[in-house]
Amino acid sequence: MARGKVERIELNSTVLEAMRSCILLQPLDETDFAQVVEVAHAKQVPANVVLFEQGAELSNIYLIVSGAVKLQRLSPSGDEKVINILRPGQTFAEAALFSGRSKYPVTAVTVSSSIVVGVQASGYLRLIKDSSALGINLLAKLSQQLHWMVEEVDRLTLHSATFRLVSYLLSYIPEDKNDRIGITLSAPKHVIASRLSIKPETLSRTFKDLSMRGLIKTGGSQIELLDIDKLRQLLSVEI
Repeated sequence: MARGKVERIELNSTVLEAMRSCILLQPLDETDFAQVVEVAHAKQVPANVVLFEQGAELSNIYLIVSGAVKLQRLSPSGDEKVINILRPGQTFAEAALFSGRSKYPVTAVTVSSSIVVGVQASGYLRLIKDSSALGINLLAKLSQQLHWMVEEVDRLTLHSATFRLVSYLLSYIPEDKNDRIGITLSAPKHVIASRLSIKPETLSRTFKDLSMRGLIKTGGSQIELLDIDKLRQLLSVEI
């Protein structure tokens, strides 16, 4: 794993705005938010840097301001399985914290140059005890995660490689978007293959098939979705 230079940065207006928009912090009044800021730190992290290791002591929960982070676990045989690829605005490690775990259940690694905010776990827990609104928001967030996990099991066990890839590509755009649009993949294709539980060569064939059908246009990490309606129809066929 690469060990690039990690730089601590100030909690500037961009970072603070991202924190204010985060579902985990939205209910806080100015006084409580100021307390979170006191126990938070922001870092500029190069690609392929480990933020924390599976089994390490759980000390912070995290918010992604820019870039992308993959969560992965190692199988008993030592193989890497990507659990999720997270993008700006998303948080991670809070589910482990609220379930009472003392250690991280996954390893978190940046997949591109990223700005992440770490919030001291113990300080955040103290705020939860004093804020019913914060607790309600956390329940909503955890409910969303549970719903996502159920859907993910369905996607990865019942559906084809085409369904998985199309579903992943459409996750980059709003549900009401219908016009052709370009997206930038947040992770290398071999990482996406692991995330979708398909082999890299199968992912390549699926990209090629979608291109030949005139549904997408590929160019490295740049993907143009040419016919969003037909891509959505592919999902409806397998549901």
